[in-house]
Amino acid sequence: MQRPSNERSSEQSHALDEPSVDRSASNPPSVENRGGIVSRLPDPMYLSLLFFFGILGTLVPTLKWMEVFYLFGLFGFWPMFRGFLPSSRSDADPTDWITMGTQSRRRPLISMLYLQLNPFLQLKGLFQLAGHIPVLLRYRFRLPDPDRFDQQVAYRLPVEGEWTVVGGGPTREHSHSWGMLAQRYAFDMVVTDEQGRTYEGDGDHPEDYHCYGEPLVAPADGVVVAASDGHRDYHRSGGWLDPRQRDPRGNYLTIKHADGEYSLLAHLQQGSITVSEGDRVERGERVARCGHSGNSTEPHLHFQLQDHPSFFRAMGLPVHFDRLRIREADGEAKHHESAYITEGQRVTPVE
Repeated sequence: MQRPSNERSSEQSHALDEPSVDRSASNPPSVENRGGIVSRLPDPMYLSLLFFFGILGTLVPTLKWMEVFYLFGLFGFWPMFRGFLPSSRSDADPTDWITMGTQSRRRPLISMLYLQLNPFLQLKGLFQLAGHIPVLLRYRFRLPDPDRFDQQVAYRLPVEGEWTVVGGGPTREHSHSWGMLAQRYAFDMVVTDEQGRTYEGDGDHPEDYHCYGEPLVAPADGVVVAASDGHRDYHRSGGWLDPRQRDPRGNYLTIKHADGEYSLLAHLQQGSITVSEGDRVERGERVARCGHSGNSTEPHLHFQLQDHPSFFRAMGLPVHFDRLRIREADGEAKHHESAYITEGQRVTPVE
């Protein structure tokens, strides 16, 4: 969620017409991927898996030369540094109209530097990296995508009212974190006002943000398999990351909806989770509130569908939602029976 702000175009201030309805998507919607050849190349993040060969060099004296593979662990920082590189997109950024509290890259960069001294976060990072190995083997390197994944459950948006997608989509071009397999098809969601701002005032505190404390709901019927609360909401926002975070998810919920389909709601407000492990939840039931816990530069909801209850051993799954309204950046709104969502869109459940 480390995005520089941009001025909202004048088109956004125009009044909206009554939205049209797209009823052609009773079957899973199609996805257009315009990434070309580059989108088919392996992510540099995969090179970080060679790091684990260095362990052999440490354990076996005759293989000590293999300790050079530890250097490949530096590729684990690729997702972090990629966010500071110029965009390679040939088209316009669909989030240009959104003004977020992270107004420059300086604060996130400073935060990432001091987080390298956080042993809890570094250990969790290694767990995430190691978890790629069983995922790749489980799928024999043919990972789920919108064409290969057959979604079993109908999911609604996990929010009430209109929210804005600021990160994520069903293609590599708009992916939340393509190289982080569990988060490949995740979404970051906030609430924006009609000027496209995510906050009021100076945006330095979580209470300044429109989404902070807003209710979140179960996206479908299911059973809670993990509920973690007690992580503080960091008192600073606008690009600063909590130096004392113990888990990148902060407070979170994991819900099982079917075999191989689990939803994760993360960065929840401390003390807001209303369900416990083993509880059965119903679609649309309020389960928590949006917060600013964990690896969060400003209050937002991190949502993903995954194939395993463990965040560290899961593969992210492309999820399409049913019965929703999508408002594009130009103000055009349309009701959908089923649709994928992507960054830059304002989305509303229509139950």
